[in-house]
Amino acid sequence: MGIARIGDVDIHYDIFGESGPAVLLVMGLGSRGDNWTPISRALAGRGFRAIQFDNRDVGRSSRVSGGSYEIADMAADAVGLLDHLGIPEARLVGISMGGMIAQEIAVRYPERLSRLVLLATSAGGDLARKSEGAILSELTALARGGDPAAAETRLAAFYRAITGPAFVQKYPELLDMAITSTLEGAPEVDGLLRQIQAISRFSVWDRLGDVRAPTLVLHGDADPLIPHENGELLARRIPGARLRTLPGVGHLVPLEAPLETYGALLDFLA
Repeated sequence: MGIARIGDVDIHYDIFGESGPAVLLVMGLGSRGDNWTPISRALAGRGFRAIQFDNRDVGRSSRVSGGSYEIADMAADAVGLLDHLGIPEARLVGISMGGMIAQEIAVRYPERLSRLVLLATSAGGDLARKSEGAILSELTALARGGDPAAAETRLAAFYRAITGPAFVQKYPELLDMAITSTLEGAPEVDGLLRQIQAISRFSVWDRLGDVRAPTLVLHGDADPLIPHENGELLARRIPGARLRTLPGVGHLVPLEAPLETYGALLDFLA
């Protein structure tokens, strides 16, 4: 556990494993890095050094006051963390917004990664397949602020909307755990809006042909937030990329399909 000072931003991080190949795990919109903990522990148990962190505006990392920032700025935070830890090259795993950050790293800092895993994410731009209007309404509702009870209600509605069709019925306790975890250290309203706006401006489509790291794209075919077609586009656009589709899985891939996610990561990262 530690804090890395990167420019004018403090990034909180945790490391699992004493040695071995480094794996940098990048979390999505409004979510703390410790949502990776089950996978980080499992990777450490198989000889990797797993590094998870809170993006700016989330958890124990700095809240950014005023202004705005881009996905490229968040990518620079992640690379700055690698510099802080003295890691010249890592295997890189990103989900959702974290997958966008990972793509930005892959095109801006190609020498810093040896393998790339993209979960439930998009390259952005005009070709990206957008969410349905109802899902976008649920997302924007998260940024309304208000009392904690209302925030919890809106987050629960959002998570139910973005998971696979059978997940909530089968595993309501897992969804409750995810909601509780997200609410602890969640961004303030302004921080969440800054991240949403950065996502809305993000696009690496024209640069993906330059990615040289071996790439695995992991995407649920029932993802309503970032539809599966985005994973197909990524796999076609990144040279040599492989697509693994998870039937019936929505947007919260590691939560909805933990064994499949861990197995795919281990096979590919090794």
